[in-house]
Amino acid sequence: MDSKTSELLKKYWETETSLQEEQELKQLLASSEDAQLEEEKTLFAHFDEKKNAELDESFDAELFAQIDQLEEQKGAKVISLKDYFRQYASIAAAVVVLFISGAIYFQQQQQYQVEDTFEDPELAYAELKKQLLMVSRYMNKGQNTLNELTNLSKGTDELQDFAKLGEASEGLNMLSEMNVENN
Repeated sequence: MDSKTSELLKKYWETETSLQEEQELKQLLASSEDAQLEEEKTLFAHFDEKKNAELDESFDAELFAQIDQLEEQKGAKVISLKDYFRQYASIAAAVVVLFISGAIYFQQQQQYQVEDTFEDPELAYAELKKQLLMVSRYMNKGQNTLNELTNLSKGTDELQDFAKLGEASEGLNMLSEMNVENN
């Protein structure tokens, strides 16, 4: 074995070679007739062979057949990743929903904490009175509007009474026609 080849092999096994040095090592090994380098020659030949290997169409079928055969031999149950995901995804979703709803609940509880804004109870009472008078004013405006609507509904009742008068006049016309025929 020459010194250049042994030096490159040492660097290769220590993973310190560059791509050019690896190419040079492959060429040196391919041209070498040294029996000591036979294992390395075989290794690099194997790498080159597997580098260009491709799977044929029957590979998947053979692989699944071997898996089925192993299942039958061992009696093992194959768990589908899809079923596994469905089972645990629903549990995870429930946990997430509970966590989010709990966080929202606690946030709302903290949001509505009562705080005292007045130091003097007299000022607080005066402010409350002012607010209640304002609410009362708005309620009275609403009541007035409802009263006007009630008056409008009374007007429709009066219009219905006029309609009854029209019906009564038709009845009187019929009676008068009957009197004329009887005479």
